[in-house]
Amino acid sequence: MKAAVYHMVMLLSGIDTAISFACLQLSLIFHQFKTYITTMKADLYAPSSALKPFIDNYMLVDINWQEMTTISPVWRLVPFGQVSMLFLFGDSHEYNMKGPDEPMLTTSQAFVVGQLTQPIWLKFKGHTRLLKVQFKPSGLKQLLPLNMHECINVASIDLGAFWGRDVHNLLEQLYESSDGEKISLLNAFFEHRLKPDNGQAPYIEYTLKQLQLNNGRVNLGKLEEKLGISNRHLERLFKNNVGLSPKEISKIIRLNYAFHCIEKDPKMSLTELAYESGYYDQAHFSKDFKTITGVSPSKLVTRKSNELFVTHGKCFVKQAPLTSTKN
Repeated sequence: MKAAVYHMVMLLSGIDTAISFACLQLSLIFHQFKTYITTMKADLYAPSSALKPFIDNYMLVDINWQEMTTISPVWRLVPFGQVSMLFLFGDSHEYNMKGPDEPMLTTSQAFVVGQLTQPIWLKFKGHTRLLKVQFKPSGLKQLLPLNMHECINVASIDLGAFWGRDVHNLLEQLYESSDGEKISLLNAFFEHRLKPDNGQAPYIEYTLKQLQLNNGRVNLGKLEEKLGISNRHLERLFKNNVGLSPKEISKIIRLNYAFHCIEKDPKMSLTELAYESGYYDQAHFSKDFKTITGVSPSKLVTRKSNELFVTHGKCFVKQAPLTSTKN
């Protein structure tokens, strides 16, 4: 493997037609990365046609940490505007929202990771075997009776509280089934629980598409005029169905784009990086970047660490410190 500053791999991400080109690039990079990591499995599967409006993909992950020496078992999950659901049929992993050296909590066997505005640290051990469901930003709302805004920065929402014994039964079936059977089981499980369409999706999906296409740099006032909807109404729809307001989602998309810029040009100055991310104030950019990542952009590009930063479908692995950035 080349001793590059960052290696991107396709991990814990979603595939959507609106970002198919980016995901194609990532899948090629992940394929290259897998040739070096034979003890790691992370395979993507598409949901059924009935679930495609709500789910980006399923991912089956299998990592034996006793044999894994290539990557760190501590990962930092950075907010990227989407919600995940996980079913664990291997060893549980630990998490916290304070830092890798702070006391950790243990996840349940089946849980949801709510919308995030700050990072989560994940710590793995033993043998990780799990199935992750990557929802579209408003997709989970079609399955669970949640006010998504109340789930912000809640890292482990136990599914047993909503689906009771059915969750335990599903976990047993997933444990005993083949990969293809696991996907069929989840498709059937979710299709049976789909709620009727509330008719609000077009407003949300159009806004999200515009934000994604423009890396978060959208005049929301003009967009609301085009939709014929008030700022208060659109914000209420987003908070209830997505969890975050359009302005908050816009900021997360812009800051995730900063990771793309860092990977593309690690020597980019902070002034340029801030501008490319839609900021005209370097100090404001650095503050927001540190809020969602737990580290300032200047420290990210200069420190040495083997910690994985997992964000927006990409993983960044620091292998060695960079030379000083341009000013």
